[in-house]
Amino acid sequence: MKINWGFGPPKNDDHADGDERRSRRTPSGRESGPKTKTGPASEQHSWTAGANMTTKVVVGLLWAALIAGPMALGLQLLTPARDPVIHQGGPGERMGEAAAVGEFAQRAVVAWLETPADDDDGLRQYFGGISQTRPEYPWSVRRPEIAEIVRDDNDLWSVVVSVEATEGQPEKKPAKADADGSGAAENDTDGDDENAEVSRVTSGRLYFRLPVLYVEGEMIAQALPAPVPAPSSVDQLDVVYNEDLPTDHPAYARVTNFLNAMLVHGDQAELEAYTSPGTAFRALTPVPYAAIEVTAITAAGDAMPSESPDDGERVDIQVDVIVSGSNEAQLSAQYALVLQARQGRWEVAELMTSPVLAEPVPVPTPDSPSTTAAPSTSAENTSPAGSPGTGDTGSATADPETSSTGSP
Repeated sequence: MKINWGFGPPKNDDHADGDERRSRRTPSGRESGPKTKTGPASEQHSWTAGANMTTKVVVGLLWAALIAGPMALGLQLLTPARDPVIHQGGPGERMGEAAAVGEFAQRAVVAWLETPADDDDGLRQYFGGISQTRPEYPWSVRRPEIAEIVRDDNDLWSVVVSVEATEGQPEKKPAKADADGSGAAENDTDGDDENAEVSRVTSGRLYFRLPVLYVEGEMIAQALPAPVPAPSSVDQLDVVYNEDLPTDHPAYARVTNFLNAMLVHGDQAELEAYTSPGTAFRALTPVPYAAIEVTAITAAGDAMPSESPDDGERVDIQVDVIVSGSNEAQLSAQYALVLQARQGRWEVAELMTSPVLAEPVPVPTPDSPSTTAAPSTSAENTSPAGSPGTGDTGSATADPETSSTGSP
């Protein structure tokens, strides 16, 4: 009897012996060899074959891993290193750069004006080793502001800084008596000034242009500040408001009540009573004004808005108001509103950010002169040497190259 050790089904001894001895006769009468068993493979054979295949797969993967590791290391060492790709110049980054440059330019211009001749070491952080002449009596400065900041053709930042400046003056010495007993101040001049007809500026708002180099967060002025004229003014554009509403027009009262609710009463529910459904106006809180007066309402178009409009009609209006504080001090203001009709009455539908224009805003063409071009240096518009700027007088200043080596 054979024992089954758990590697397959038990074998039948009788059938096994019989199979070994069994023979068959051929037609010639000879016995053939033992009959070969051609039945299905045993479970033992299937199990061992699967295990062998799994082992071969695992061994193959291990060899592949062992070979791939050194190959990857070699490729990493042989491949040249690449710098990371950094995309610069986005809107957020450029705005941050402009803010930093503007703040630097303000500090540099203030230091340039307020630093006397005997204490110019502190200017090196702004202007490096640029040679310059310093005044014995420096200017006093307050309220520096940025008037303009642009990126010029040289890829430098060009910043115009405005300041309230007052020219430094030496201390006046007491008058000395002459031999004849008359006295005259030591600082007096003979009054024969050949440029007496020129209006000189010794105090006021002055403007200075400063080119700034910005490299990876580090900044320095590329040149000394140059006095420049104040920004030029332009004529206002025409608007579309032509028809004056009479004070007894129904829209006049509703607009007045709307502004009172927003500026004086601070009542949100009252404000919504005079607005179109779906709007999101908010009353001012805390309330800053004690009273308002609507002095004029002008409507767009060539026809007076109807007193009983059809639903859905819209009209643009401009409102002139006078607001008063708790001390009854009055201040003029203007609103651009859009009225929309509902149920036969006008309601406030929009609070515009600017009035409606009757003509387009002019856009400079590439061939037109740049707004940042150097000021005219004609004799009629040039300020005298040594003046830091023109301030509110509107006259031009000295050439930037001359100003960079002279006193402010």
